[in-house]
Amino acid sequence: MLKKLSIFILVFAAFILVSCDSATSDVVISKVYTTAYQSDNLLELYNPSEEVVKLSNHELYFYSNGSEEVSVKIKLTGEIAAKGYFVIGSNQQTISSVKPLIDFTYEDGPLPFNGNDAIELRVSGKAHDLVGTIGMDLDFSRNQTMIRLGNPAEFKPDASYTAYKFISYKPEAFNYLKNELYQIKTLEQLLEGPRLEERYHDLDYVDPTNPTVGGGGTALVTLQSIADGDTATFRAGNGYPGGSMRYFYIDTPEVNGAYVIAAPWGYVASKFNKEYLLNDATSKEIIVQSIPGYALQEGNGRNLGLVWINGHLSQFLIVKEGLSDDVPLTFSNYDTLLTYKDVPYLTFLKFAEEYARSQGWAMHGYPGNPDGEKSPDWNYQANNGTGGLATTNPTWEPHNPLPW
Repeated sequence: MLKKLSIFILVFAAFILVSCDSATSDVVISKVYTTAYQSDNLLELYNPSEEVVKLSNHELYFYSNGSEEVSVKIKLTGEIAAKGYFVIGSNQQTISSVKPLIDFTYEDGPLPFNGNDAIELRVSGKAHDLVGTIGMDLDFSRNQTMIRLGNPAEFKPDASYTAYKFISYKPEAFNYLKNELYQIKTLEQLLEGPRLEERYHDLDYVDPTNPTVGGGGTALVTLQSIADGDTATFRAGNGYPGGSMRYFYIDTPEVNGAYVIAAPWGYVASKFNKEYLLNDATSKEIIVQSIPGYALQEGNGRNLGLVWINGHLSQFLIVKEGLSDDVPLTFSNYDTLLTYKDVPYLTFLKFAEEYARSQGWAMHGYPGNPDGEKSPDWNYQANNGTGGLATTNPTWEPHNPLPW
């Protein structure tokens, strides 16, 4: 397990440590603030070197709405101290606490990006560092504070981009400008998963102004039964109405049921939930959490929410094993209200999913990854090659150690 984690960390480190050819600057884009109002957008640069860097040969290129051509260029001036930060804002900035921190003011309007626009730092005309994908119109930073993965002293510019080069924090986390006070920095921390913060216990499970939506609060529950990998039934109590709970964010493969038929990994996901997560349920603290502002139930009457076991998020543990379909790509408002140390739960899920994919585990294995795992509950040669269920009691053990 440790060997696999080390390999995965090295793969991710390659995204961080590969730098461009330019030897004139070590400066990187360290934080990106894509705010509710474009006038408040910010970019932060960081100089990890031991020398002052003059910015006279540094430019920012913006590629709007999937364009492969530069839409706006901003030529920078000034300098960054050794181990120092440099904040770029606009003359339309409205946050009074932010204005004194701006080192370079763009005078021609708000900074020209809105969450789907690639941002490139160039040095002496050469590509140096990049956030976003040039030529692709994807929401990668909308409604987020993006902070570069890793410890600042080890930052290296990279003229290529991967979504896992940055950690998505909650929106407008201006308290982290020009400092390293944010607590989640590394891949290892992300792969430990979120914890349930005490503040959520003070919220209502049901929104007091609308009985059909969640308030983001929690309820201590007892287990009644387990259906499969992403559905269990809990008894009513502490604000929870009782009944079947469909695990929010994830979608594990099906087992045979009244309206569904089994799929590869379905009985493995069910086994993980029954025999590893919710086993010995009376000896565990099980807490369900509603989604703030989101429907409490889905169309067929099942509850929707998050399931915490001894302070650890079941959805994260399931995704980290590769036993769920892809988690959501973009952040909705409710996602940014569900955080651990200001990092949305969804951010942790995204990194866990990529970890499982890098290992070729479960749903990220065979046949999509020919070298990846094959499901032990599935006969891939049955039915003239279309496959079929092999067993409802597969032999399988988790790849990751359980956190309790």
